Amino acid sequence: MKRKLIYLVALLCGALAIYEVYAVVIAYQKLPHQFAPYASVSPKDIGLSKKRQDILVTIQDPTFFEHSGIEWPSPITTTTITQSLVKKLFFKKFTKGFKKIEQTLIARFVVNPNISKEIQLTAFMSTVYLGEKDGIQLFGFEQGARSWFNKSLSELDDDEYLSLLAMLPGPNMFKPNTVASRERVRRIKQVLNGECIYEHVSQIFLEQCSER
Repeated sequence: MKRKLIYLVALLCGALAIYEVYAVVIAYQKLPHQFAPYASVSPKDIGLSKKRQDILVTIQDPTFFEHSGIEWPSPITTTTITQSLVKKLFFKKFTKGFKKIEQTLIARFVVNPNISKEIQLTAFMSTVYLGEKDGIQLFGFEQGARSWFNKSLSELDDDEYLSLLAMLPGPNMFKPNTVASRERVRRIKQVLNGECIYEHVSQIFLEQCSER
């Protein structure tokens, strides 16, 4: 009985491994098509200055330019910019569990080795979910800027930009001009001013910056 159980577990593990390898191969085949809209566009082209690009990376994924698409020691429980892109571009319906493993493998072995960090950043800025307003779901910083502030992304002042940035961990939780948004913007400013240390994606809600 014990031997049969071990055999069954081994069989299931093997089947899972084969499925995940297949998923990675399919993702690789889709890669050029999925990133084609962003290959000839830079963050500056969509209204993101170098300063604001640095702020985005500092707050959303502080080791983005150094990591390999995932962040250790917890790649399955955290979500980098690369993993966020995989979720948006390679899944019609994303669920936790095996899909998270698949997301992590695609980020590490398909997207990060083949897509430059600049293109990844442009794609992220163009596709990230920025909440719902008047029954319309908003995607991308430009649409978010126009919908929440009636301005283009490049026209936003610093606090307005930070308000959009503050939405990323929970777009409908941190809507601009709410108490939650203002509190998160305050924490973001603490990080940017060097008053609070933030080093890993696992700290994305900046709870360590909560004390006034």
